[in-house]
Amino acid sequence: MQRSERRYDVDWLRVLAFTGGFFYHCARFFNSSDWHIKNAETSSGIDVVTSLFELWGLQFIFLISGASILFALRPGGVVRFLRDRAMRLLAPLALGILVLAPPQVYVERLTHGEFQGSFFQFLPRFFGGDFAWTGVHLWYLEYLFLFTLVLMPLFIWLERPSGQRVMAWLSRFSMQPGAIFLWVLPLALLLCLVDPFGLMRPAAPEAILRLVVYPLFVVGGFVIFLDDGIQQAIIRQRRVALILTLIASATMPVVATGIREWGWKLDLPFFILVMTLAVLLAWSYILTFLGFGMRYLSANRPLLAYANEAVLPFYILHQPVILLFGYFVIPLALPIAVKYLIIAPLAFGVTLGLYEYGVRRWNPVRRVFGLKARKVERYSPTQTTQPSL
Repeated sequence: MQRSERRYDVDWLRVLAFTGGFFYHCARFFNSSDWHIKNAETSSGIDVVTSLFELWGLQFIFLISGASILFALRPGGVVRFLRDRAMRLLAPLALGILVLAPPQVYVERLTHGEFQGSFFQFLPRFFGGDFAWTGVHLWYLEYLFLFTLVLMPLFIWLERPSGQRVMAWLSRFSMQPGAIFLWVLPLALLLCLVDPFGLMRPAAPEAILRLVVYPLFVVGGFVIFLDDGIQQAIIRQRRVALILTLIASATMPVVATGIREWGWKLDLPFFILVMTLAVLLAWSYILTFLGFGMRYLSANRPLLAYANEAVLPFYILHQPVILLFGYFVIPLALPIAVKYLIIAPLAFGVTLGLYEYGVRRWNPVRRVFGLKARKVERYSPTQTTQPSL
């Protein structure tokens, strides 16, 4: 693979993945799981959609991040890459912890009946005990930086001769019909041991699950985009992946309902089957998006450069804005669909406006949001660097 060629498909997939995360967060007001602000009425349909997204959404984002690490690395440039990665991830994380987290924790405490008073009365409590050291929704930046540091020796080794021999074997294996779907087996075994849903034993803390599961997808993204053969195998199997996605998406909610409400007995074989189905669903979604994305999203468009640069600031800003609108809209006596259709467009427009007029045009602010200084010249289609998020 020629890494000097910009991969517009990766850019498109990154934009689409984070856009999906935005609409997922807008739906969190209305599903049955706890969140910062909850609607009095919940929707079983939204429960199904958000549960399915939770099985593959962040996994896909971490996989694209692994691909971005590959494109950002250059021979002899590891130190520079890590320095740039620290600025790109840790500066926004600090902003989130110190500036964006307090209002989010404040509205959560208000709506959960855990605090009464003004925001300024709450601030001493935030820094005195309710401190959100992950930046609330920005925990992704923290974990991605940690994964990058820990996995860097592996990434370097994979591009050396011994690593390339392993990659050649994996490429030959993956090009066999259906073999790309067997990648799920190690993850299925891992999930059976960890039991993230707490089906057979008490669920492990979420922080532990993140440390166990998400690094595998970072490595997966790096490996997939390191080898053309693996990419061609994914493209050829994209229709099979789509069919499996549809089947698993229809099956998984039925299985979950059977376990929770219909009293289905969960013995060890059935538990292994459920874990395997969950992993197959996640992997099928990922392969579907990768396969169709690599096949049809290789063209550059004027919108892409703008949207791709906006991804990180948009991600940083979107949840506080969603919660701001949700705080005022959720108490209204309106149907769920109406509330969603008020919150999502307004939050999207305001977040994009904050990026355009508050971040994009100002170099000091750009640096705080993980962007490079703005140059006078326009975006060039021959640009070769790939964003490292």
